[in-house]
Amino acid sequence: MAKEKVMLSYRQIGNSLSDMTLVFIHGSSMTKEGMMPLADKFTQYNCIVLDLTAHGESGGEEPEEVRDFADDVEYTITELQGRNVIGGRIVLLGYSMGGAITCEIAIRKTLPLSGMVVLSSGGDLNSYTPLVDELKSVPAEQFVVADVFPALVGEDVPEEKKQEIIHHFDTTKVSDVISYGDLMASNRYNRLADCAQIDIPALIVQGCDDTIVLPMAAVETWKTIPGSELLMIPYRGHAALFEDTELFREKITSFIEKLNK
Repeated sequence: MAKEKVMLSYRQIGNSLSDMTLVFIHGSSMTKEGMMPLADKFTQYNCIVLDLTAHGESGGEEPEEVRDFADDVEYTITELQGRNVIGGRIVLLGYSMGGAITCEIAIRKTLPLSGMVVLSSGGDLNSYTPLVDELKSVPAEQFVVADVFPALVGEDVPEEKKQEIIHHFDTTKVSDVISYGDLMASNRYNRLADCAQIDIPALIVQGCDDTIVLPMAAVETWKTIPGSELLMIPYRGHAALFEDTELFREKITSFIEKLNK
């Protein structure tokens, strides 16, 4: 029996009249509130920030696979197109697990995407997530997601900034049970070979000191997606977009502006 699709909760910010819509997809343990520091930077575009299935204000049961998360993202975007909340061109921006969801949707080609941005992620999260591999020996009921947060940040980040980022993740997170399920779902995802079928402009951004999703995940995805762009940021970790949000804004804006030409 096919799983019933879930209409995801979302926040619309920025310029609702823009012909360019940016759809932000958060990562494991997060809600849409976690992506707001980045989404807030793109006031010139129509921005849709999603709560994934069973996260934040969205209903449904926690999916066990990335593909099931992708089903509900696709359904929600299609519904929003029908309601004229989304019009014109669409760019997906996925962080961590959201990056894998972005790859999955781009592979399927069921949505008319103009571009995609993969942040601290890739098309294979099975081979390049050693920290999650270690967590498999931890009983789910004993897992505490806050214990992972110190690993988010690069070693070069000042202590005050590090604590600010950890606080942000801690105050926008979902439950430990959902977080554990997210990490396991992400770790099962590997469609790297199928990323060769992606035929839209793609930007991949990765911190060089990421120990949660190893940098090779980004490199291998870049090598596989034809014509894709790769930006590796020295001394930055898995939370690179929060460590240097202004740099991300500049690079993503430049990427989107090229789509307008």
